[in-house]
Amino acid sequence: MYSLTVKHLNVWYGHQQALKDVSVAFPARQISAIIGPSGCGKSTLLKSLNRLLDLNESVRVAGSVLLDGNDIYASGVDVTEVRSRIGLLAQKPFPLPMSIFDNVAYGLRLQGRNKRAISEAVEVQLQAVGLWNEVKDRLKAPATGLSGGQQQRLCLARTLAVQPEILLCDESTASLDPISARGIEELLDSLRSHYTVVMVTHDIEQARRLADYVLFMWMGELVEQAPADEFFAAPEAELTQAYLARRIG
Repeated sequence: MYSLTVKHLNVWYGHQQALKDVSVAFPARQISAIIGPSGCGKSTLLKSLNRLLDLNESVRVAGSVLLDGNDIYASGVDVTEVRSRIGLLAQKPFPLPMSIFDNVAYGLRLQGRNKRAISEAVEVQLQAVGLWNEVKDRLKAPATGLSGGQQQRLCLARTLAVQPEILLCDESTASLDPISARGIEELLDSLRSHYTVVMVTHDIEQARRLADYVLFMWMGELVEQAPADEFFAAPEAELTQAYLARRIG
């Protein structure tokens, strides 16, 4: 079962091509990890999946990204709706300049939820990310006062509050200390049965721990993709073998 499919995707930044004819079907309700060296196109691919590339005027996109069979790059598509269905957890925590409660409630208010529904959803999501007991007595305090790991869990709660179908994670543990990073990994692991998760990581061992499906990219091309067990046990491409053995990259 696939809810998100990429077909012959090409991306240019000005005259420089960043993605070259990428095609992949991301398994639904599994974790797919995109690995590869810096500058290989991992983050570009991730940002193409919910049209964050639109924010860069120099970007040109050709090909298709299909969400439930509908191309998100087709004319007339509501980009706001796409981004509500495909959430993003960024590399660095980015709490909004407001209270802990209001951070989680932000998207819910935009959806027109009533106060009671918002309050209930905020508590549910803070519990889901393991933050409720730590902040329940200071929900009106500024979110910027939280630690880095707490801020990232808060950002995850904010993303999940609007009930996306797909969660994109762009190096979401890279800026955290090891204990906080492992906490985010455990949360992502717990979400796999409820969400389709697509994550970019430089950490091969993290991909081994979390991924059900793995994509290896090199210089804008998708070199190899396979279920994680097959990918790590018997990679087919020489480039993949060299990268996993840390001879390149």
